[in-house]
Amino acid sequence: MNTTADVFLESLRKNPACPHVVVAWGEEEYFRKAVGRAFRQRAFAPGEEPTEWSFQKDFQMEALGEAINTMPFFGGGNWVVIEDPRVLTEKAPARKTGTKGKGKKVTPLEQFTELLSDVPDYAYVFCLCTKLDKRQGFYKAMSRKAVVVECPTLRSYQLQPWLRSQADQYGARFTPDALNLIQEYASAADTVPLLFLQQEIAKIALYAGERKLWQAEDVAQMFSQLPEISGFALGNAVEERKLDKVLLLLKEERKNSGSDGITGLAMRLFASLRRLLQVKEMVKQGARQDAIASTLKMHPYAVKLAMQHSNYFSEESLQNGMVQLARLTADSRQGGRTWSRLEEVLVTLVGRS
Repeated sequence: MNTTADVFLESLRKNPACPHVVVAWGEEEYFRKAVGRAFRQRAFAPGEEPTEWSFQKDFQMEALGEAINTMPFFGGGNWVVIEDPRVLTEKAPARKTGTKGKGKKVTPLEQFTELLSDVPDYAYVFCLCTKLDKRQGFYKAMSRKAVVVECPTLRSYQLQPWLRSQADQYGARFTPDALNLIQEYASAADTVPLLFLQQEIAKIALYAGERKLWQAEDVAQMFSQLPEISGFALGNAVEERKLDKVLLLLKEERKNSGSDGITGLAMRLFASLRRLLQVKEMVKQGARQDAIASTLKMHPYAVKLAMQHSNYFSEESLQNGMVQLARLTADSRQGGRTWSRLEEVLVTLVGRS
């Protein structure tokens, strides 16, 4: 069976049946860990201590077979975890042909597939891998005989259901403004680090205490302490053309990041201006908010803000700002007066009437 992490987790909550083999693949570590934790909890009764086996990357198939098939001495079961098995990414050796009377030699991948296709009732196998080739016989066999769970990364516009589920765990909920603010923060990244967000939400729960309605102010209080968010705050001040705030935040960035942080900051600012320019051009062509959100893969609230902020700039000023930031990024490896140059670029962009 093929499924996604959210569907699999929900099915484990509702269905008493438990598979014996689960393959979790994808780049989102949060989902992979959540799938493994839920799988183990369902496989073994509370207080039951299974015999644990762990295999990483390179291992002997004989040892894996022993871990899966050896019945525990004191009852219970076997819990076998396999992380990023190299056999799934290695190129299979070419078979020798023309050897009459001799059987074909079984490849390591075929051995691995066979072991996970025939797991005894007392064993539970959890295989984690970042990538999985759907063309492989392993993927096809596991799709038939086990549960293959995809754990994809999320974009900021996909976050709200996940954020609500996190708040539910504390018996709380976010206000719409709080949800929108988190999505604003997250939109600065190509993909959202869910483990990082989970840690910050735990801090919000601690900060809010008995209050179960979490406000935008609660979000800002926790996230504003993070270096990643101070960079976002600077970009937001640039978009809003608040020069005094830009200069203050830029000073803080320089103090906290030093010479090493300017490249990443300039790249984030470049991405921010590019997004404003894209939105401005689409509005000029008559596109509506929902169409822009769909095309640019942005949350509707972020599009609303970008439409508002894009009115503060001409297309020419945005293009010039992007060119200057690109040059600054390219030159930043040479050192020199990069921070003062960045200040000049932002003053020209934000202070222009």
